[in-house]
Amino acid sequence: MAMERQLGLVGIILLLGGCQSWTISDVESLPPTASLPEASEPGKVDLRYYDNIPGRAITDLLESPKYPGVPDEIIEITSLEVTENRGDNYGALARGYIVPPTSGEYTFFISGDDETQLWLSSDRNPNNSSLVATVTGWTGRKQYAKYSSQTSPIQFLTAGSHYYFEVRLKEASGADHFSVAWQGPGISQQVIAGNYLYSWGELPYDGEFSAAESYSLGYRVGFLDGKEALLFNPEFPMQDDDQDGIYDNWEVVHGLNPANAADALSDPDNDLIVAADEFLIGTEENNEDTDGDGIPDGIEYAAGLTPRNPEDAKGDLDDDGFTNLEEHLAGTALNDAQDVPESDPVYVAGFVGQYYLGMDFEQFVTARRDPTIDFNWGSGSPMGSIPGNNFSVRWVGEFTAPHDSGSREYRFTVRTDDGNRLYLNANRVINDWSDHAPESFIYTTSFQPGESATVTLEFYENGGGAVAELSIQDLSNNEPISVVETVKVPSLDHSHSQDTDADGMPDTWELRHGLNPWFGNASEISNNSGVSNIDAYTSGLNPWTLQPEIAAGSSPENTIPETSEPQPSEAGSVTLSWTAPGTRMDGTSIALSEIDYYEIKYGQDPEKLTETQRVDGAETSYRIENLSPGTWYFTIRVFDTTGLASPPSEQVSHQVE
Repeated sequence: MAMERQLGLVGIILLLGGCQSWTISDVESLPPTASLPEASEPGKVDLRYYDNIPGRAITDLLESPKYPGVPDEIIEITSLEVTENRGDNYGALARGYIVPPTSGEYTFFISGDDETQLWLSSDRNPNNSSLVATVTGWTGRKQYAKYSSQTSPIQFLTAGSHYYFEVRLKEASGADHFSVAWQGPGISQQVIAGNYLYSWGELPYDGEFSAAESYSLGYRVGFLDGKEALLFNPEFPMQDDDQDGIYDNWEVVHGLNPANAADALSDPDNDLIVAADEFLIGTEENNEDTDGDGIPDGIEYAAGLTPRNPEDAKGDLDDDGFTNLEEHLAGTALNDAQDVPESDPVYVAGFVGQYYLGMDFEQFVTARRDPTIDFNWGSGSPMGSIPGNNFSVRWVGEFTAPHDSGSREYRFTVRTDDGNRLYLNANRVINDWSDHAPESFIYTTSFQPGESATVTLEFYENGGGAVAELSIQDLSNNEPISVVETVKVPSLDHSHSQDTDADGMPDTWELRHGLNPWFGNASEISNNSGVSNIDAYTSGLNPWTLQPEIAAGSSPENTIPETSEPQPSEAGSVTLSWTAPGTRMDGTSIALSEIDYYEIKYGQDPEKLTETQRVDGAETSYRIENLSPGTWYFTIRVFDTTGLASPPSEQVSHQVE
């Protein structure tokens, strides 16, 4: 089986060709009764193992005389995930109940190695179970998109109800694991945790209530009747004539009809929680904000807050620096650190320089902040990824006249070797797009106090020396003006929706991607595939490479590629395979052209990897031969064209025969 390790900085996947095997101690035989346990318990499920069953198909497990009543081992798990490599030739069964926190549509996902199945009932009855998701071959850990069968159809679940499930696993050899994830109302895709699980056993009441739920329900029913001076009915489960899950007296108090089951799904106060759920979680119907903290009950509940606790509005659920109430008022997600209330744009002093290969901005390389434009590179280059000749640069910034009264004239002087073009407010005021030795060009204009103008200086270098300089002079006193005190530009490190040229692409996005934020260029094309800049932006693609963009802070697991099962290696060799990273550690994208090479280090001592192999940046696999028998350990890291390197990946090992 494939063995995966992810490189944290750049998201590299390292695959070792050949199958892996593990040995384990004999497990104690614990044959349990096949009958239903006396009581279902919250927060856990039992996982049963059936050893010494060959084959990788679930049918091999089902045909064993051990299944399901005579397992070799039983353990407790507190989430629907097992990541340890236990051994070979065994089957496993986890079963119990899933209890959703909110009514609505849920989707389930399963991963596993080898064949793995998720069976789900329409209620707590196992006889109503059906196969909803399956791994027909094998997948990596938490790899949910290798087969379409891994994703279930949408399941409508009711909050607080118990739904019987089974996870079946059959392991042949190599890696072994499984995980079950879900997503639904207020829940992003995640492994199903213990607080939504109950073990397989008798439920405490005929209704869908755990012991804790029953206690809470009885307390609230008694409190309601006492507060409203109503006749208390001690019958349990509670009196519910229309069988809609809501106590009859509660319906009467809140203006619902205890003889009409349909009103259980109504939402009279428009707080995004239907009446049946309001009753279960203890919020008030006809009051969209039960705790009066400024956040509607439904918003709090979906985000995992408590609609009956006003103090949690002051908290910061996603640790993004904004309180939960501030996020709600701004319309941003309370539990998404990337979705934050928009503040004022962040500016830095000076210019942003955008650097390109070619003398007419043919291929964008990178953008950086240049506090001033005062460069004399001679026969050198601006940076390691730019050659000494045949390159171009665009600098953009915004100049603000520093004087406080009257009109003043300012002189802009450009000195270059070779060509240049200067724009103020998108008007070209200097145009000398030709080869020449260092030469100065002047433009003079007047400004009112505090008046601003966008500035664009374009430059190209053909051959020989390279010079690019820009200075500004106040002609009222012939004094030079400090560029860092009068020119500013949006920070490359802080995204913002400000769109100066109104072309549909934010200034910061254009700056980072080699486009001019002062000129409308939405319809222009920066790639060889005919995709416009605006289409690339709306599709989340780099306009030059058309590679997917990844938001800063997102998990590199979102970009794990689909891989095929590797073939066994010949004796004395191993094949390493990986995918090129699409993002750096800070979340910004990295183009394939920016990858210089990979460095593989390996050896037979995990503390001292003595061998090094350098692999060209265009490659995604490498075969290492002539390895002596024994265990070999491997890591890999990536170097970009500026010389920056990622940390090494986690070690993986392979037994060479």
